[in-house]
Formats: sequence, C-alpha cells, structure tokens
Amino acid sequence: MGIAVVSINDRLVRCGTALLLLWSVARAGEPSPVTVHARAEPSTVTIGARFRYMLEVASAKDAEVFVTQPADRIGDCDIVDFGIDPSVQRDGETILSRWYQLVCWEPGHHLLESPPVQYRTAGEEKQDAPGDALGVTVESLLEKEPGAADIRDIKAPEPIPVDWRPYWLLGGGLLAAVLIAFVLYRTLNRPKRPAAAAPPRPPHVVAAAELDRLRARRLIEQGAFKEYYSELSDVVRRYLESRFKLRAPEMTTEEFLIAAARDGRLAPGHRRLLGEFMTESDLVKFARHLPTIADSERAWTAARRFVDETAAAPQETLRAAG
Repeated sequence: MGIAVVSINDRLVRCGTALLLLWSVARAGEPSPVTVHARAEPSTVTIGARFRYMLEVASAKDAEVFVTQPADRIGDCDIVDFGIDPSVQRDGETILSRWYQLVCWEPGHHLLESPPVQYRTAGEEKQDAPGDALGVTVESLLEKEPGAADIRDIKAPEPIPVDWRPYWLLGGGLLAAVLIAFVLYRTLNRPKRPAAAAPPRPPHVVAAAELDRLRARRLIEQGAFKEYYSELSDVVRRYLESRFKLRAPEMTTEEFLIAAARDGRLAPGHRRLLGEFMTESDLVKFARHLPTIADSERAWTAARRFVDETAAAPQETLRAAG
C-alpha cells in the first residue's frame, strides 16, 4: 500500500512539472505587450558634438511600464541633458517618450543599448521588455580635413601695447584710500549687534526625529498602511527640500527623480535607493497595494538609511549655520 501511494504521488509530480514546462514554453512564444524603439538624430556626428537620442516605449493598455533612468551614460556616450515628453495614445497603445542629449569623445562606431524597460500586467510579476540597440558613428575632424596638422605661417607682429601700470597704480591708490575711509566710518558708526540666535537644527537631525515619532505612533500595528507610507514619504520629501534645496513636496515621484539626477549631488546608489522607496510608497498610496509588516519596517529602515548616508558633513553644517 505504501509503494502504491508513493508511485501515485510521483506520477502527479511529473504531470505537474510537465504542465508547468508547457505553460512556460507557451508564454515564451507570446509577443511582448511592450516594445522599445530607439533612434538617434543625427546618426553620424563629430567628436564632442551633441546629438539627440530618443526612446519610445509602446505598451498595451493593461501593462504597467517602468523605464530605468540612466545615471550618467548611455553606452560610450555621456548624458548632458534629458527630458520626458507627455504620453500619447496611438493605435490603441500608450506611447512613452524619453529624449537624451549625448556626447561621444572617441571616434569610431558605437553601439548604444536602450535603457532597461520592465513591465507588469494584472496578476503577473515584473518582466523585462525586449530592448533596442542602434549604432552611432563618431568622426574626427582631423581625419576629414587633409593637412590639418601641418605647420602654418606665423602671424604678423602685433603693435606694442600701452603701458597702463602707472594708471593702475594711481587708480589703486585712490581706491585703497576710499576703502580705508569707508571701513573707518563703518567701524566708528557700527550699531550694536543683537544677541545671536541659536543655529537651526540640521535637516538630517530633524528628519531622524520625525522618523522616530512616526514609528512611535505604531500605525503599522493598527493596519493604517496608507497613512504610514504617506507620512514616511512626506518626511523624506521635506528632508530633501531642506538638505538639497529641491522642491520635492511639489513634484511627482518621476519629476523629482529626474531633478535629483540632474542636480548631481546624490550618488547613483542613493538615487536608486530613493527611487525604490518612493515607487513603493506610491504603490501603497495610489495603487492600493497592501504591503506586509516586514515591507513597512524595511521602508522605514530604507528612509532612515537614506537620511543618515546623505547627511551634511560637519563643515558643511557649520557653513550653512553661518
């Protein structure tokens, strides 16, 4: 009897494995609901010349698209500027457009791979969309112009310049006398200084205290996940506005991540950490995503880690207080 049960269970496992394999093969043959197309204008440039790299992502209506923002480069070319065009509807698909201003410094043919794109449909996990690659040719002006490196004739002699030093000395003496008189006047007529006010607390100290107060409210144990994530993201946005002078509370998540990348003061690792945290917060606040208690604790830890790692150095804090 025990042998028969083991044999039946073994057959069930084999059947389940075969069905799963057939389902995976069938899914692999299905066309992707998201397509990526890249183009460059122009496709042939000279060294140091800017050119425009455009990315279009077409997706079905039921697909949620995530476009990764490159930090500094696409392929061998540096990103000097970028932007986002409004999404449009075309032939029943949603078209997302990104543009980048690129510069290449090495001659030759460069293959530019498109930034990674992921998508998710209802009830499915995130999947990678097929990318797109294009070639850009970078030419050298020295190679195109014959004799560019030849020795050229000398220039004609220039006229002897006027010796302005006596005039500069005279003007400098008069200016020094005026400055000395001004300093003496201000010193003798200087008003009394009011008592110095206490310097404001650094932004990272304020943010850390707010995070501790949020945890003490125990919203997670009460099941108030939406309120918890809203307060958590507001603390991070206020910290970013005070620390980096970014108008974070008035921007959407995508607009703010673009502004942070352009600002350049956040390291790529911190931008990735911030992007994951803010994207998860938006899913809870606007997409009715229900996180677990472990997810909520991890979000709080990520926010505290971001604040601690981007806090101003002591010298920078003293300069700001002064």
